[in-house]
Amino acid sequence: MSQDTDSVPAESNRLAGGTAVYEAATRGFWAAIAATALLIFAGVTASTALKTPSLIAGILLVPVFVLLMACIHESAPAGKKAFSRLGLLFSLGYAVLISFNYYMELTLVAKGLYTDAFAMDNPQSIMWVIEVLGYGFMGFSTLLASWSFGKGKLEQAVRWLFTINGVLGIGGMVGFAIGLSMSILAAGLIVWDVIMPVSTILLALVFRSGQRKMARATPRVSG
Repeated sequence: MSQDTDSVPAESNRLAGGTAVYEAATRGFWAAIAATALLIFAGVTASTALKTPSLIAGILLVPVFVLLMACIHESAPAGKKAFSRLGLLFSLGYAVLISFNYYMELTLVAKGLYTDAFAMDNPQSIMWVIEVLGYGFMGFSTLLASWSFGKGKLEQAVRWLFTINGVLGIGGMVGFAIGLSMSILAAGLIVWDVIMPVSTILLALVFRSGQRKMARATPRVSG
C-alpha cells in the first residue's frame, strides 16, 4: 500500500516536469519564429537605410531574444543547465544595452537633442560603443548556451551556429576596441545577418521536435 502511495507524488512530479518542458518548447518555438522574422526585417530595413523601422525591430527583438534564451534554459538537460543559465544571464546584459541604445536613437537623437557624437551613422559615436558591447554580450550568451544542446543533428547545427555567432559578437567587441578596420567589422555584420536568422529557424525546429517527443512520452502534457 505504501509503495502505491509513494508512487503518486513521483508520477505527479514526472508529469509536472514534462508539462514544464513541453510549455518551454512551445514558447521557445514561437519565440524562435518571432526572432527570425524580426532579424530578417531588421536586416532588410537597415540595409535599405530605413532607420526607424530597423530600430523598432531591434527593440522588439530584445524581449524575444531573452525569452528564447529562457526557453533554452528550461529545455536544457539538468547536467547542462549551468551553461544555459549563464547564456540567459548574458542575454540580460544585451537587453539592457541594446534597448537603451535604440530607444535613445528613436527619441533624443531623432529629435536633434544630441550631436553627431551620439548618432548611429557615426562609427566614432558613443552609440557605436554601446552597440558593439551589447552584441558582444549577445555573443557571450549564444556561445555559452551552445554547450547546452544535445547530440541530434538539428541541435548540433544550432550549436555550431550559436558558436559562430558568439565568436562574431565577441570578436567584434574586441576588434572595435583595438581599432580594427571598419570594413572587417562590417563583413562580420553581414555574416551575422545570415547566421543568426538561420540559427533561430533551426532552433524553432528543435523546439517543435521537443514538443512532439514530450507529447508522445507524456500525452497528458498537451491536453
